[in-house]
Amino acid sequence: MEFVIPVWLVAMIAGLVWARWAVAAASATTVVAAIVALGASRSMLTQPVEWLELVALGVTPWLLAAQRLRYRRRLRRLQAKEAARVIQLQERGRTLTRLQNENQQLEARVAQITDLYHVTKETGRALRVEELFERAIQIVPRLVTVERVRLIDAAGGPEHAMVHRAKRGPDGQLAAEAPSKPTDAERATLLDVLAGGASPVQDAAGITRIALGAGTAAPGALLVEGLPEAQRDMLVIIANQLSLQLARVHLYQTVETLAMTDSLTGLLVRRYFMDLASEELTRSKRHQLPCAFLMVDLDLFKSKNDTYGHLVGDVILTEAARLIRQNLREIDLMARYGGEEFIILLVETAPEQAMVIAERLRQILELTSIRAYDEAITQTISIGVACYPGDGQDVAALIQHADEALYAAKRSGRNAVVRWGTAAPTGGKNPGRRLAREGT
Repeated sequence: MEFVIPVWLVAMIAGLVWARWAVAAASATTVVAAIVALGASRSMLTQPVEWLELVALGVTPWLLAAQRLRYRRRLRRLQAKEAARVIQLQERGRTLTRLQNENQQLEARVAQITDLYHVTKETGRALRVEELFERAIQIVPRLVTVERVRLIDAAGGPEHAMVHRAKRGPDGQLAAEAPSKPTDAERATLLDVLAGGASPVQDAAGITRIALGAGTAAPGALLVEGLPEAQRDMLVIIANQLSLQLARVHLYQTVETLAMTDSLTGLLVRRYFMDLASEELTRSKRHQLPCAFLMVDLDLFKSKNDTYGHLVGDVILTEAARLIRQNLREIDLMARYGGEEFIILLVETAPEQAMVIAERLRQILELTSIRAYDEAITQTISIGVACYPGDGQDVAALIQHADEALYAAKRSGRNAVVRWGTAAPTGGKNPGRRLAREGT
């Protein structure tokens, strides 16, 4: 039996490593060795215990091998489950990465939308094109990368366009420059943009240009330099917002102009003139400066209306207003006061100067022939003058005194200039003035 035990151990080791041929060979060798050993002892397997020993010696390596096989199969199942879990985790990891990327994209999109909202919000407060441009360039660097921006405002047509420019500074912000008339190249670019439509176009110089509006009705153009190709769509969105805001500013300015100016003559309306005159008189008092009010009336205007018709009368009124306005300074104020009456405020003008100016205006109208349709008509004017501080201390008193001086000029024979207090009645209001001047 000393030989059987080593052979059986070899069979057991074969069962542990699960080499089937080794288990079979070792088991068979163990059984044969056991039989030989038992035969040598002459027992010849006569006892059940001997049979049990023989069976145990032959079967135990196979049991060990079977147990190892079971463990190996279980290990494979566990490895398969772990592999499936690893694959699942990898898939979840890829999904999580994709969601993170999508979340970052959404956050970037939300940031862009927020900035676009701020573009609309901030520019929506602007009431002038300069203010609109200033507000826009504060937000544009958050949305796109540009080196230069030019906004060409063509509300009055290409011939009256204004260019607002901004350049990128060392801090990355856009700094505005003073607006100016467009160069010949910019005017040519504006015409090309207005004719080309709303799609952005990049020229050979690397300038991306886009119309602010649709076609020839566009209120202007946007020119940017240094714009990356990937940000072109964002520029279109910004341009659309600026186009809406620019159109709104133009509409506001139109409404404001209509509220401040007379639709026929283009002069200031009476109410707005009174507001400006009050401010100017306050300034004159503060700095102790003189000023003068001129009340101007067209002589015999009613008879011309009756003779030639109201269309000719409108032309006479408009041309007379134009002639007077173009012979005044930019700082002087002029408004349509009544039907054929005008009122003028000469800023920082002494009485002697005011009389000279009034006389010059009278002579210009007297010597100018106004062409109204098929008629060539000469129109004279009468002017009353009242000066601050000698003739009054407030706007109402100065206008009243200028009106009284005008009445004196009418009474003196028309086509004359009279200063208040130097001719004709100087008393208070004349209740019969309107009747006296009816048809004058």
